[in-house]
Parts: sequence; structure tokens; C-alpha cells
Amino acid sequence: MAKKGRAFKGPDPKSLRGDACYFYRDMGAGSYGGDVNCLQQFLNRKGYLKEDPTGYYGEKTEQAVSSWQKSNSIKPANGVLGLASRVLYAKKQRLPVPGREDFGSTSGESKKVCIDVCSEFGGVQDCETRCVRSEKDKVHACKESCQIAFSAACDRAYPPSAPGGPENYKLCLKYLSQSCEETCAVYR
Repeated sequence: MAKKGRAFKGPDPKSLRGDACYFYRDMGAGSYGGDVNCLQQFLNRKGYLKEDPTGYYGEKTEQAVSSWQKSNSIKPANGVLGLASRVLYAKKQRLPVPGREDFGSTSGESKKVCIDVCSEFGGVQDCETRCVRSEKDKVHACKESCQIAFSAACDRAYPPSAPGGPENYKLCLKYLSQSCEETCAVYR
């Protein structure tokens, strides 16, 4: 995850706020990954979730999402982070709105821009590609790709069944925000 020849000092607590989560999928009870961890950071900071982020969408996360949905008039407030919730979060955070068609353009005026990001643990790479229509959104494509690739690498490197797996997984995800900030700084 760190660039070669450069020491990665660890997570920056300021980067663990959940202000730039890319929710590319609906999430509910049983979901897990970097996007769930980021959602939990956001809910924790906003006071809806009282426990530390784990990356696992359990009952407490579902209750916290339901409370957030109610306070934002999202119906149904069922604790599932569906499209309406993902769109509202993106708009409030000034991020690209999920669910839009990013590929191809009928106007011919814009060209698709794709960003590839890979994360590596133990000699195995996890890569992800995201495409956007605008050059100005390259940083968002990079951060979303990074979030997905990094969390996939953590998932594979620290399975829950391994000794210390859940704790190491949580520790791994704490590096996600800062690593993606550093990786995508070139697109600012």
C-alpha cells in the first residue's frame, strides 16, 4: 500500500472521519468491507454509532443507519444503505452521486476517463478500475478505486477465520483513508 522507498507512518486520525466514502453498492446487515468501515466512521463522528468501526455491518450499524435515515427524512428508514441514502450522503459530502451511468456519452462532448488503483499485501495485488466522464472527477474515481482495492486486500490478507484476523482486519482498514489520500494526491 505504501510506495516503495517510502515509510508509511500509520493512520492519521484526522483522515478517519468518514467524510469521503464512496458507496458504490447497497449495504445492509452482513455486508463488510472498507466502505462499511468508512460508513461507520461517518456514523460514529455524527453521533449515531457509539462503537469503533469494524468493517462489518451488524445490528448496531443497521440501527445507526436507520437513525441517520430518520433524521434526514429518508423513507423507508430501514437501516439498509440503499440508493436514496447513498445519493443523499454523496450530495451532502459534495461527492459524485452514485447510481449514474458513468460509461459512454450520447452527446459526444465528454470522454470517459478511467483510473486503475492496485493494493498489494503478501505479493498479491487487488486492483480496481473506476471511470468518470469528467477530468475534474479523476480524484473521485481514484479514491473509489482505492477504497475498493484496499479493502479487498485487507479482506484477503486478514480473513476472520485466521488467528487475530478480525483485529488485524480492523487495523488494516485504519490505513485505508490516509493511503488513498496519498495515492490519489496526484489527481488534485
